Amino acid sequence: MENLITTRITYQGGMHFVGESETRHLVHLDSAPNNLPSGGPTPMEVVLQAAAICSAMDVTTILNKRHKQIKAFDLEAQGTRQDKFPRIFTAIHIIYKVCGPNITKEEVEKAVRLSHDTYCSVINMLKPTVEVSFAVEVRSE
Repeated sequence: MENLITTRITYQGGMHFVGESETRHLVHLDSAPNNLPSGGPTPMEVVLQAAAICSAMDVTTILNKRHKQIKAFDLEAQGTRQDKFPRIFTAIHIIYKVCGPNITKEEVEKAVRLSHDTYCSVINMLKPTVEVSFAVEVRSE
């Protein structure tokens, strides 16, 4: 069975749009030139963030189910885009930085692989055309 999700988009002027999610959250997106103020991230920046955050939610859930206490969790996502149009991502690399007592690098890597291979809808949607890789850094405190 398929699940339908809807969103509403409202033009704000220039290249600024506001999207309202089905859960009534607002997201400002913009594509102003680099030297001008912007009303929000670009759509491609949001795609990169969505991939990283989707996976981070999976990793958090998996580690919590294994009774691991996460003290801090930061990610860096890097996206490589092709030069010609459409300027799609050709590669995404996510660095997972986890801090917590008794959390090992191997446990986090296993959780990330589960996310990338099975659970993360955004990464799995991108993977047919985007090379997705990762690195893990773990600190005990």
